[in-house]
Amino acid sequence: MPGKQVSQVLVSQADPEQKLGYLLFLPKDYGTKNRKWPVMLFLHGSGERGDDLKLVKVHGPPKLVDSRPDFPFIVVSPQCPKERSWNGEVQQHVLAELLDSVLTRFAADPQRVVITGLSMGGFGSWSLTARHPMLFAAAVPICGGGDPRHATKLKGVPFWAFHGAKDKGVPLRLSEEMVSTIQNAGGTAKLTVYPEAEHDSWTETYKNEAVYDWLLIQRRNCPGPLPVADPCAAFARIGSVDLKLGNPDDKNTFAASLYLKTSPSCAPCLRERVAPFRDKLLNDFTAWVHAQPPEQLVGNPGREHARAAAKELCDKALLNGQPAFATEIVFDQYFVRHKGLLKLETK
Repeated sequence: MPGKQVSQVLVSQADPEQKLGYLLFLPKDYGTKNRKWPVMLFLHGSGERGDDLKLVKVHGPPKLVDSRPDFPFIVVSPQCPKERSWNGEVQQHVLAELLDSVLTRFAADPQRVVITGLSMGGFGSWSLTARHPMLFAAAVPICGGGDPRHATKLKGVPFWAFHGAKDKGVPLRLSEEMVSTIQNAGGTAKLTVYPEAEHDSWTETYKNEAVYDWLLIQRRNCPGPLPVADPCAAFARIGSVDLKLGNPDDKNTFAASLYLKTSPSCAPCLRERVAPFRDKLLNDFTAWVHAQPPEQLVGNPGREHARAAAKELCDKALLNGQPAFATEIVFDQYFVRHKGLLKLETK
């Protein structure tokens, strides 16, 4: 049922003795139009093993989607049996079979399958991606580790790893080693370290909208950019953004034209459009709305989220007495949020 998480069971075709319970989430707009959705595979930690699927909802995406029916991924959250781990060969074969089943049965985009996991699931994310590197568009392993000898297999998949500096259960060096070896092999990898965090580095990670924004723009064999600290730096991905302002009128409203030119060939992008508009709170989400034909706005899962985020940034800027330009670029029903403000000068 779209917008809700339901319990499912996979019976392995290769070995019917192998069964895997899992939670399946379909976005609330699933099935409303001819569209394929990105797929997120979530691997839980060792504490959630067993045969009670409610345990899988304790952390991460399966917890999140219970309050986010518009979450823009098909989310697949399997439960590892007791006394087993995600690194085991049998479990990895069953996980691959599970993903194949989801891609076959649902309106899923095979070019946009991503994986994330925490602790034992972080280890599983590294190892399953090494076993099936052509399956995944991106990976977000949290407080895990892998085999550095697999760096050449992994270099085609972009990674954003997370770890706590004070983690005593899984040493930080395990993530550091994986990221550095992938980088040295010519791959795309980034590590975010929480200086004060111990083993729980997943709570903050899964609350971070930038993680989902980054995953949304990844495509298999065509990795998007690494996350950046400077919000303006990511505009290189977009191409060019040229905002031309007129002088403010007596109501402090600007006449403006925003030119969006998107250059990457492998990202879902807007064609070049010109968006003339008048607005007191200038933001590029407003410009995007003006630039789109009306039918493009119907059923957009990111629309209200993006609008709220843009308004929040604008409101903060106005409180500080700044002209506001919220850096909110929306791509073909998906959006990338770059937190920060650009100060505009009127011409």
